[in-house]
Amino acid sequence: MRYALLLLVLAPACSHPLDEPTSPDAEGTTSPPSGASPSAPAAAPSAAPAAAAEVDARFAPLIASAFRDYKAWGRVDDELRWAPWLCRLPLPGRARMSAADDGGHARKLYSVFARHRDRYPLVQAEAPVSQPVGQVLVKESYHPELVEAAPEFPSDRPLPSSDPSRPPDHFDPYVRDGDRTYRASRFAGAYVVLKVAPETPGTDAGWVYGTVTPEGEVTSAGRVASCMGCHVSARHERVFGIAATGP
Repeated sequence: MRYALLLLVLAPACSHPLDEPTSPDAEGTTSPPSGASPSAPAAAPSAAPAAAAEVDARFAPLIASAFRDYKAWGRVDDELRWAPWLCRLPLPGRARMSAADDGGHARKLYSVFARHRDRYPLVQAEAPVSQPVGQVLVKESYHPELVEAAPEFPSDRPLPSSDPSRPPDHFDPYVRDGDRTYRASRFAGAYVVLKVAPETPGTDAGWVYGTVTPEGEVTSAGRVASCMGCHVSARHERVFGIAATGP
């Protein structure tokens, strides 16, 4: 059977830290990291490596392929990828703070990429948005770094890509929380969900979850219990969505 992909950001209760086999943060709410200062984040609670049953050999190659290709799809909130409107400068995609207080998502910043960006829900209050088989979402996770200040317009022009075949990256890596500013620093890995045909055996009604290390190693794939437990409550099928970037 030909499996169509869908990589999605994973939810806050996923239990594995990304530096080890992990699962993703939930999209949406912004909150400051708990515990130690993000400039030297405390180690996330330890977790045992994902069980062998959580690496389904049928889906691992699909997750690896999406991790290889996702940069070309663009960030879901990068207005440079959309037609400009209101006669203002298109806003860049921006780093967001995970709302998780513990687990693999705690003390992380993230950004979301989508293969079919027109179907990704940017406003959580909207009516549920169905996700087609073949949709692909990937969430990049970063360690936060506390900084003194950020440029007023840190990403008012695209950043050049290291790969000539890929478009430039339009990204604001700074998150402001009160009088503190954090920068998306070291890449922590990617959180993945695939959408295949709903009747596919071994899936969560067609959804498959997975995680990838910064080096590209797939550390989970399939019916990852810690991810399924959160995503079953997502508004847009198994997709949480994120708040749209304001002017």
